[in-house]
Amino acid sequence: MVSPLVAFGLVCIAPVAQAADSWTAIRPGVDLLHRTTSGPQDIQAARIDLSRANIGLHASSSERGVERGVSTSTFARNADVLVAINADWSDGVTPVGLAISDGVQWHSHIVDDTLGSRWGFFGCTATKSCSIGTEQPLDSAWWFANPTRPPYRYFQATGANGIQLLDDGVARSGCYDSARNPRSAICLDAAGSTLWMVVVDGRRSGAAGMTCNEVRDLMLDLGCWDAAMLDGGGSSTLVVDGSVRNTPSDGALRTVSNHIGVIYTESVDPDCVVANGRWCDGTVIATCQGGRHLGSGDCAAYGATCEEDGDWAYCVDLRCPDGSGTGATCLDEGRIASCSDGVYGEGDCGVFGLACGEDAGGAACMDPRCEAGPHSAFCTASGALATCTEGTYAEAPCEGEGQACWSAEGDAACVDARCTEGPDHLACQVGEIHERCTDGVYVASDCAAVDRVCDEDEGCVAEAEEEDGGTGEGDSTGGGGSGWGAQGSASPPEVPVAPPPLGDRAHRACWSGSRSPGDRPAAPPGEPSGPDLRASAPFTWPPAAPSGQRPRRSAR
Repeated sequence: MVSPLVAFGLVCIAPVAQAADSWTAIRPGVDLLHRTTSGPQDIQAARIDLSRANIGLHASSSERGVERGVSTSTFARNADVLVAINADWSDGVTPVGLAISDGVQWHSHIVDDTLGSRWGFFGCTATKSCSIGTEQPLDSAWWFANPTRPPYRYFQATGANGIQLLDDGVARSGCYDSARNPRSAICLDAAGSTLWMVVVDGRRSGAAGMTCNEVRDLMLDLGCWDAAMLDGGGSSTLVVDGSVRNTPSDGALRTVSNHIGVIYTESVDPDCVVANGRWCDGTVIATCQGGRHLGSGDCAAYGATCEEDGDWAYCVDLRCPDGSGTGATCLDEGRIASCSDGVYGEGDCGVFGLACGEDAGGAACMDPRCEAGPHSAFCTASGALATCTEGTYAEAPCEGEGQACWSAEGDAACVDARCTEGPDHLACQVGEIHERCTDGVYVASDCAAVDRVCDEDEGCVAEAEEEDGGTGEGDSTGGGGSGWGAQGSASPPEVPVAPPPLGDRAHRACWSGSRSPGDRPAAPPGEPSGPDLRASAPFTWPPAAPSGQRPRRSAR
């Protein structure tokens, strides 16, 4: 038996620490971690609090020799950012993947099987709602118009290594190499409010570099949820507060195509109506990022108006349907005109075997089966529930026990078969039975069993003593005519109602899954890969693609 004293000694003799961490507070909301391990590893990691109004983001602009095709240190100085890290793979001038700076896209996202399948990306809106990923919709699909407009509205973006490190807190597999090398990576926590920019040194004594899996483990240890690899090797560079914090393996700073930077202002510019976003002042549109005023311009100079959507704004082409920056209308049975964030375009739905349709939800190119409109639902002849979302058709059977499809005026739902008069139907039946359908779920109450009478709207109520509406008997609330569920009353018993095959409770089984635009039928072989443009402006249908993406977090 081990004595208490020995046991205490065993507990207190801890193993030699495998990592030594030192923290430096750079600014409120910006901290630098320097970690060394017995690996040996030498790691520099900047932690940024995106929830702070005076912190913003900036990716390299297309201006060569100023922010593009320069070292990370030069970018940090010219862009006046507090923290900067190298971004996408490149030839030193042109990146592989997506590049957006202050809302201007200067290089497109790619899909290339020779480059790790779909190339990764890091993108953020002006309000700092950021995404890390590789999958559609950021690819060359015909329906994907521009990531600076809905549903993405990326204001800053760069490409990343083709292999995503973490996706929703889960480590992905695969890497373009299995060796230890210098690495750069970027990640977000689950809330999307904390951003990490990480560089791992390598190719020198005391710094072995990491494999992809080792970087994944590091990201998880830092509390990351989504993470991507950036360009590594001699490109790996982290600049913080004007100083290069790591030791680049080339022995000197390498020229790279683009970078990601962190804006920091001591206080928000008084001209900023919002610290991170864009707004209208009449026809004048202005932008701020991280509390820094980026400038303004008059939409009227281009014959346009200004329109706001939350903390975002855009100039609206005067050709936009109904003057709306997100409006759409059918020009004829096959052609559509639409606006996405005020940018006008026209297209031919017929190229893809679709028709142009309009309903209360607006106009869209739609599957010909969407007879009630592009935003509608109906019951098929077989009793299945058919739905049209932005013109995309889908159907599913009403699978629950005793379920049936109900439809009326372009709307439909799977309901209990006893609710076919409507999913929110109320009725009184013989024997003082009150029937209630709520969202298609059926419940019946026997009012007579508790000395009550059935009222279609109120349910089981006390019977009035006199015709002039005197107080009722047995009403625990003291108010004549009060229905069950009033304060102090007990609910009447629920009873099943014929037909016998139906259960006491039926659960609504409506198909309500969202569909990504990838479910749309592809253009047939030999057909054009995109809409038939009828205007000089880029085609932008649909004005807002269905949100098949995982929802992203917003942190201002």
